[in-house]
Amino acid sequence: MKPMQSISLHQITNWRRAIAVFGILVLSGTGLTCLVLPEFNADIFLYVCAAICSLSALFVWYQAFVKKRGFVFLEAALITAFTVFLWIHRQSGEVVIVGVFAVYLLVNVVAFLVQTVLDLQDKAASWWYDALRLIVYALLLFATVRSGLGSLKYIQYIVGLYLIVQAGQLYFEMVSFSHPQSTRYYSFRHWSSLPVALVAVLPFFVLEVITHAQLQIKPERKAERKNEEPVDLRVFVHTGLSGVHVFGHMTIAYEGMTYSYGNYDTANEKLFRSIGPGILFLCPDRDYINNTCLYEGVTMFEYGLTLTEAQKKELHALMDEIHEQTYHWQSPYEQALQADPDTSFSAYENDYASRLWYRTGSQFYKFKSGEWKTYWILGTNCSLFAADLLNRIDPAIHGSKGIVTPGEFWEYFEEAFADPKSNVIYKAWHSSSDPSTLYDLGDENPVRDADS
Repeated sequence: MKPMQSISLHQITNWRRAIAVFGILVLSGTGLTCLVLPEFNADIFLYVCAAICSLSALFVWYQAFVKKRGFVFLEAALITAFTVFLWIHRQSGEVVIVGVFAVYLLVNVVAFLVQTVLDLQDKAASWWYDALRLIVYALLLFATVRSGLGSLKYIQYIVGLYLIVQAGQLYFEMVSFSHPQSTRYYSFRHWSSLPVALVAVLPFFVLEVITHAQLQIKPERKAERKNEEPVDLRVFVHTGLSGVHVFGHMTIAYEGMTYSYGNYDTANEKLFRSIGPGILFLCPDRDYINNTCLYEGVTMFEYGLTLTEAQKKELHALMDEIHEQTYHWQSPYEQALQADPDTSFSAYENDYASRLWYRTGSQFYKFKSGEWKTYWILGTNCSLFAADLLNRIDPAIHGSKGIVTPGEFWEYFEEAFADPKSNVIYKAWHSSSDPSTLYDLGDENPVRDADS
């Protein structure tokens, strides 16, 4: 067999530039069509949606018969019904599009309303930003509901403008590969991701490809480094093939310690676990990686960043600032052991904080004030916490607001790693399906070390 030739970073850059040019042409052309011929484009959009749904229905039906699971059959039936609806009822299809857009706006109104109330309750300084977004989405929702089918035209205008913005973003990203740092900074500082509904599950789709296609990934592809600079900060995007793991989680690790923000106090959770006390836990990074992959059934995509001395100093200051806003909190199992040393772990195994403390000795800290005092899944969540920290030490790193998901940052870090000038210099993945991606904690040297 003829050996495969290695692909250089220069070749990858050229391929990305060619793809970017094609994307710019498609996005700008489609965007202009939406602006100039909204009614014509709406017709095409309906038929394209119907065609895509038809293909999706066939694929899901295939999965339903292969996996033989009830919920997959239900999913296939619902997609089929929606597909038939689009093909047969064109006028009703327009109603569906307007209705979906209205629901999207309603979700944002609810998200920013809850976040504004929580900000005011916790006396967070950022309340005005969320209140402003609430007003904008509320006005758009009112206009959509009031205009009914007449709003289809202005929806096309919004889509057109969005596509043109995305085309402009692709142009700046393409330019950033051959121009100085200032251009890359401009590109990524004002970077906008794909729609949140799509990027939220991007890592899941990547994991699906790796798992179901049974790709034989070469060792050098499991951990890639674009230069020899040291990895100072590690960012982890979590994903899985089922349940809440599909939408993921996001953590960072610095100086061998993982920092993870989330909703871990199950006794005080509200609204189907979407709201709860904001809690930060610290855990040795290798212990956390192995525990998350082996016991929680999660796959982790890792990105390594190199930092300047000034950025390291700023990060230390931010960590000290965060700790000043917290107090030590104990998991339910830890509390139970203090009351009765003979308490069985099995009684608390369903509680994530208890499992993590029992297996890794993680320390938990609950916020007593500030923006992060209350966790809200559509606002102050794990991704927004990590994004805020990263953006404060390096403004060139994507800073996001609103409904933020881990998938959005998976998309960003993939782009940043491909940029020869960015400080994202390393990427890897960790999974229990491949023990070589985990650490041998019985040895001083791990199976694979990001800093080696």
